[in-house]
Amino acid sequence: MVPYGHEIRKIVIKDRTSLAATLLELLAPCRGVLVKGGSGLFVGNESAHYSQQVALLEGWSRLLWGIVPLRSGGFSWDGQEDHMAGLVVGTDPDGPYYWGDVGDYDQRMVEMAAIALALLLTPQYYWDPLTERERENLCTWLGMINLHAMSRNNWLFFRVLVNLAFEQLGRKEFAPELMEEDLLELESMYAGDGWYRDQYPFDNYNPLAMQYYALIYSVFRREKDPERSARFVERSRLFAQQHIHFLTEEGPFVPYGRSLTYRFAVISFYSACAFAGFEVLPWGVLKGIVLRNLRWWFQQPIFDRNGFLTVGYGYPSRAMAELYNAPGSPYWSLKSYLVLALEDDHPFWRAEEEPLPQLAKTVLLRQPGVIMQRIDDGDVVLLNAGQYPKFHMAHIAEKYAKFAYSAHYAFSTSVSYYDFEKCGCDSMLYVSDDDQNWRPRREMEVVSVTERYLRSIWSPFNDVAITTTLVPAGTFHVRIHEIDTKRKLYTKEGGFAIEKYRGWEIPVPIKERYQGEHSLSIVLPWDVSHISDPLLKRKASLVSPAPNLNLAFSTTVVPVLSLAIEAGDSVILIACVGAWRNDDADKPVPSVRYDAKEHIVYINDEEIGLR
Repeated sequence: MVPYGHEIRKIVIKDRTSLAATLLELLAPCRGVLVKGGSGLFVGNESAHYSQQVALLEGWSRLLWGIVPLRSGGFSWDGQEDHMAGLVVGTDPDGPYYWGDVGDYDQRMVEMAAIALALLLTPQYYWDPLTERERENLCTWLGMINLHAMSRNNWLFFRVLVNLAFEQLGRKEFAPELMEEDLLELESMYAGDGWYRDQYPFDNYNPLAMQYYALIYSVFRREKDPERSARFVERSRLFAQQHIHFLTEEGPFVPYGRSLTYRFAVISFYSACAFAGFEVLPWGVLKGIVLRNLRWWFQQPIFDRNGFLTVGYGYPSRAMAELYNAPGSPYWSLKSYLVLALEDDHPFWRAEEEPLPQLAKTVLLRQPGVIMQRIDDGDVVLLNAGQYPKFHMAHIAEKYAKFAYSAHYAFSTSVSYYDFEKCGCDSMLYVSDDDQNWRPRREMEVVSVTERYLRSIWSPFNDVAITTTLVPAGTFHVRIHEIDTKRKLYTKEGGFAIEKYRGWEIPVPIKERYQGEHSLSIVLPWDVSHISDPLLKRKASLVSPAPNLNLAFSTTVVPVLSLAIEAGDSVILIACVGAWRNDDADKPVPSVRYDAKEHIVYINDEEIGLR
């Protein structure tokens, strides 16, 4: 993959001015596609599950997450007046460009939060210039959020922020009792160690939503609600100690869960910490986290030819998108620019950028049920006990239930479960009863979350039970599957997916290094992916999945172990899995033995009890 030569790739991000310059590059193409009197951002014709009218509002509103701190910090964008005009015409119920009345569970509620931030942080631009009629129109439209049912998750913060703006403006639409009810419900979602259970499993909505909005609340209400504000701050401190393990030294983080098209919005948590004035990590570390991440993203092919952010992750791809992702959705990434609202003399900007502190090679994060591995080549791998949302969104098994996720190798989605190559097939054991239709782990019972291993039980068929144990082992990890089946099963288990073709270069021959038929390392000049069967039961082979399934690479290869199991059998399968940057140095594969009777695994002679 080759990124377009946009100017943003040439900006060296080192301070407040250079960071603002990158935002102006992101905004530059947007001025020319403001439509409907400035009230909509028309980036493309693809659709989400809501109307095109609402999608235009979404794109318009999400620009505010960057524009508001930009203007608050004393910078300006040459399209800001055209964009500002949209606020007036979009809330005029008698005008041709009205955004429309709000209903129950309406996407418009989501987009109100950015307008609330504009009113809280920059009323001199978004409130003071309005006429009395325009103010009434705006508040009437925003006030509809208090009159309708909404999702009982992080959405409640949208209503909290709108009511916070009403309170600050002294408006009659302010609903204090409703705001308190919402805040109590949001706080009831707190699980511990800084994590919220946001109706869904633990995922990126913790940093980019729950923590982010809570910190904004603490800034604007710390005097009126000091105790709750203090709780929000303490939870952000705890969360920073947890989430830092997702980050690499280079800048990216481990992608996991839904809504990954928002890309660098994940780092908005650290920007919000700085905005709120809380040194949850040393200022230089906070600064490094934010700036390194943005530097990394702007070198990736995430823009189209015209400079618009695209739906996708490491490159443009609808394959991984959610049903609620419209063309303007990725501009939620602009939340990370909240630090532009800080003055040059703020400790965040005065601090010298620092690397991450020394972090443990392996650490358990108990609330989300994951073990984080720091690999010597700079990668970070998440081993996953297993989560599964109640809401069956697109690619739910791939986003929440795979065994392993990597900052460098990401993970793959599926285009179909018919034909194995269409499954994505990395970091998962797939089973089939006809060798054509494949089932991954989905719902599961998590039975053990320990510092040394994770264990879950799952049933891909009602007469099949699989107990899976994941054990970190340096560059590698070990998977132990205990399978009881009353039907014949075909099984295929994938290691990490690595990039098959790189850029415009002539394709490089793939080296397949076998050690017998049970072990395979796929070797390319840039990466190596390994899988082996210590029990010598399964046959190793290379699979080339369908293109555009992996979040990091548009073409991939995956090493796979395969075995057929007869009906009525009880079988133990073990895989040793790892991937690393190709530095021409051999990585010794750990020796693995398993005592099934005593439930003890020996990895390089280390004894690990699995009871």
